[in-house]
Amino acid sequence: MANRTYKAGAFALLMALTVSVAPIHAAEPASAPATAEATAPATTEAAPAMADDMPVTDMAWPTEGGGGMQMSHDKPKTFQGRLLSWLGMWHPAVIHFPIALVLTVGLLEAAAALRRQPLYAASNKLLLGIATLGAFAAAPLGWASAGLPAPDDESALTIHRWLGTAMPFLILALWWLKRPAEAAARRLSTRGYEAALGLTVLLLLVQAYLGAEVTHGAGHLKF
Repeated sequence: MANRTYKAGAFALLMALTVSVAPIHAAEPASAPATAEATAPATTEAAPAMADDMPVTDMAWPTEGGGGMQMSHDKPKTFQGRLLSWLGMWHPAVIHFPIALVLTVGLLEAAAALRRQPLYAASNKLLLGIATLGAFAAAPLGWASAGLPAPDDESALTIHRWLGTAMPFLILALWWLKRPAEAAARRLSTRGYEAALGLTVLLLLVQAYLGAEVTHGAGHLKF
């Protein structure tokens, strides 16, 4: 009898626990969306805050009022206009070769003079010849890029235009003054050639700065 009473009490206790636990599990799915809704606004509000912390990396291309050459994205309608526009796009790529070659010649001549080793500058006539060809190709492409002179051209564009027109002839003069490789390997360069090379390198650096100012605007190298 006592055993039956014990079993009946245990069964009743088990049923009571089952009834009390069931509502808790049934209520959990209903609370999950509420939790998701509560966390969603917090995530949405955090996104603008993170966006505000990101650095601004947009580059504003120069316009006529900002000190640089106005960038126009309108394609010319005629074949001749499109051809000139397409050729002008090659000017920045072509001009870097003669610039790099002339600067290399200047470094080699400086090394030869400092170390008293003419052999360092023996191949400079060949480098100047390649630079001359590149400069004579880059100058017309620059005219195709900038167009004909206009009364409202800025001073940077005007100086860059005419200095760039004269630069191929300056490099050609350097090529003419430089001794051939056989003679240059035995003797140091003449003072006249060294002075002309120093002046050309200085003008080339000024020309490169003005070209960047025309493209990127005044003060483009400010720290």
